[in-house]
Amino acid sequence: MSEMADTAEIAQSAAQPLKGVRVLDFTWNVAGPTCTRILAALGAEVIKVEYPTMPDPGRRLGGVAAGFFANVNLGKESITINAKSDAGRQLMERLIAKSDLVVESFSAGTLEAWGFPYEKLIALSPHVIYVSVTGFGHTTSFRKYVTYGPTAQAYSGLTYSSGLPGRPPAGWGYSHLDVFTGYITAMATLAAIYDVKYRGGGPRRVDMSQVENGVSLQGDLLIDAQVNGTASRRGGFPPGNRAIWPGDTASGGARGEIGAPYGIYKTAGKSKDSFCAIAVLTDQEWVRLRNCLGSPAWAMAERLNRASGRLAEQELLDERIGQWTAQHEKYELMDLLTAAGVRCGAVQSGRDRLESDPSLLARGVFPQLDLPEIGKFRFEAIPVRIGGEFVVPQPTWPVLGNDTGTVLQKVLGLNEEEIERLHDEGVTWPIGG
Repeated sequence: MSEMADTAEIAQSAAQPLKGVRVLDFTWNVAGPTCTRILAALGAEVIKVEYPTMPDPGRRLGGVAAGFFANVNLGKESITINAKSDAGRQLMERLIAKSDLVVESFSAGTLEAWGFPYEKLIALSPHVIYVSVTGFGHTTSFRKYVTYGPTAQAYSGLTYSSGLPGRPPAGWGYSHLDVFTGYITAMATLAAIYDVKYRGGGPRRVDMSQVENGVSLQGDLLIDAQVNGTASRRGGFPPGNRAIWPGDTASGGARGEIGAPYGIYKTAGKSKDSFCAIAVLTDQEWVRLRNCLGSPAWAMAERLNRASGRLAEQELLDERIGQWTAQHEKYELMDLLTAAGVRCGAVQSGRDRLESDPSLLARGVFPQLDLPEIGKFRFEAIPVRIGGEFVVPQPTWPVLGNDTGTVLQKVLGLNEEEIERLHDEGVTWPIGG
């Protein structure tokens, strides 16, 4: 790619392998910005394009959601352009011609409606990588349908399969599929960058469907339906926290080996997150857990020494083990069981992960950054190390329009007078705004 950093420059900064890559970012909400946030953390120059009368909806949110917007837009610059004006579109043409990637997360056809079909992008930048994130992709009869995380989760089947047997769907919380799609899109984009950089040529097009990403998480249910003719069951396969369905005799499932006890148990404490997961997959592990329990009389029953007996007694095991775990704090319980060789893990809240998890703290996953107009808070880093270095996002985020003049001067060579005229004519900022 014409403006991409050469191999020597990349080698000098292992933790910023995308240094020298310019991304023109038209994404908004969550899925698209999550992708470009990762590119920015890896060293790419990400220029977020908006207009004050129709900015990223995340800017209008308050409270926790406002922090979410800041988190998924770390390391980006902000410019404002009126894409509906002729002068604005001409400015976009010049910026595209100077960019390596164009990334957008509009509904299918929006960029084309602005006058920028894929063919136009190629004409402006012959080696461009065009990345589009939509609900259903650009090639189906549903391509015009608009989705966001929860609706795409429902359509893909994720919502139906999440929850306990015999109960209504539990869903997947706040826009899980938005974030997941952002990460998968980033992976696909990195593959496209590598392809263009090291295998030559271009252009490339990445057409990402959010719903298809959700379907990819349903592999166990799809295979179960195809091979066994089984309809989807609440809680997936296996269901809920259990190893198998009552009456099933399968020797394996989506989780691997069958086990019992196999669940999430209430622990001491008033927090809604006071739980610990425990999984026993072998007879030897059962003996270890039994010893931790103090070898009570009920646990010494001969039938429980065998997996078949424990599977038949899952109700009893859950009741009695739950009575015991309720007497222990979750981390204390995890340390006790781990030391004995029992598979377990404390259920962690957001605060737990942010402040207490020793593994995440050691890896620097949540560095404290001091951002303009926000202040000092912990934000999410990229959970990888490159060349032994942590990938830490730049301590900046796109204050609306704050970088317009700098970017237009740096990328297009415009002088102060030209930049001021674009402002006064409403091309880069609403007239009278």
